Amino acid sequence: MTILSRTRLASLLAASLAAAMPILLGAGPAQAQAKPAAAQPAGTAEAPQPGKEVALTQELVDGLVAAQVELAKLPGGQSDPKAVKRLEARAEAIAKKNGFASLAELQDASDSVDTVLAGIDPETGSYVGAAPLLEKQLAAVRADKTLSAKEKAVAVKEFEGAIAASKSVSPSEANIALVTKNFAKLSQAVSGGDGQKQK
Repeated sequence: MTILSRTRLASLLAASLAAAMPILLGAGPAQAQAKPAAAQPAGTAEAPQPGKEVALTQELVDGLVAAQVELAKLPGGQSDPKAVKRLEARAEAIAKKNGFASLAELQDASDSVDTVLAGIDPETGSYVGAAPLLEKQLAAVRADKTLSAKEKAVAVKEFEGAIAASKSVSPSEANIALVTKNFAKLSQAVSGGDGQKQK
């Protein structure tokens, strides 16, 4: 399976690679454009995407974090097929350099991490599952008086769909334990950090 067959890059890589390579990831124009801030008042309504769960190891987690730093540096806005191929080759090389057999293997590990991250309560740092966190965000959307009725209806529908989808996803206990242990490191990687303190 190649990166071109993926519908989206999991959140661990989305912040950098999706911005850098929306065409490489197979994102259409609607997926490549950011949603207006009003459509995401209390966070995004994304359920973890079911897929091949990888038995995570500390080495894989460390490799993901290191790869994230390098993938974040790839240039975005490429539409030329040759430029996209070059970016794909660079991304593949980054994956291999960081201990993965391929970019697809890195993606599988990233998806497994993302599934757990989606269920970690940022206030407590413990795993509660994605559905309860999405339900909390849905309640905030319903209470938000700054949204128009149309914006609220769209957001509520999106959250309800994400909640329903999240109920069918259950990561392994070993993956939950490892990702929870590395939560701070992974959160910093997702937010674009490189392991150094931000100024």
